[in-house]
Amino acid sequence: MTRLLGILLIFTLGVARAEESPKDAVFRRGNEASLHGRYDEASAAYEQVVALGIHSIDLYFNLGNAYFRANHLGSAICNYERALELDPQNEDVQFNLKAAREVVKKRGEDRLVGAEEAPFWIRAASSYTLGLVSWLFLLSYLVLFGLLIAQQFITPGFLRIGLRSAIAFLALGALGSGALVAGRLYMAAEVEQAIILDDSVQVKDGPDASDHSSFSVHAGLRVRIVDREHGWFRLRLANGLEGWVQNKSVGKL
Repeated sequence: MTRLLGILLIFTLGVARAEESPKDAVFRRGNEASLHGRYDEASAAYEQVVALGIHSIDLYFNLGNAYFRANHLGSAICNYERALELDPQNEDVQFNLKAAREVVKKRGEDRLVGAEEAPFWIRAASSYTLGLVSWLFLLSYLVLFGLLIAQQFITPGFLRIGLRSAIAFLALGALGSGALVAGRLYMAAEVEQAIILDDSVQVKDGPDASDHSSFSVHAGLRVRIVDREHGWFRLRLANGLEGWVQNKSVGKL
């Protein structure tokens, strides 16, 4: 529980408050409010920092924790997911995200078959940052290029056979990392994802509150935004279902 509910205090101690920038002061207020159990006040302060254009793992993690303690699970999950967009391998964020999703699951909201699992290519591309997969692709490509040159100077034998095996392995690595780079670039340019914030949201056939409700979705569900109109988003679920919800019901990643 200590790990789950821990709050990161990321600003250096000993800095005079009189010298704090506005965003530092607001962040400090959020930390103090969270430490004293005023979680709605803390989340409001952290949201102000986000509105100032600050995007960091620590900020999203603290914001997710404040929402979690205030029982706003959709918003908590959304901010944990935002933190993982910056560092997909962060174990603390992964731990808290899993805990939040387990609480949502225990609430027994209506479930749609196939709506929980994102397509494999999205999950694979989201597992690593663009910077990491780019470096992996560049490194594997350079080593592969070097080995292709080196084999020209090695006489036939066991060493050359081993070298060719290494070349084949690196070629697969370059192909895989290249595919991940392409996936991340495509997601950044074409795939707009979001998280359902409210405990339960009715999905409409059209962008109007009077339209028929086709189905409902629950807090924390990852969806894809495929269209927008007058304060409404058209969402596509992992199972292919589509419908409209008001934009205030989702948090964009």
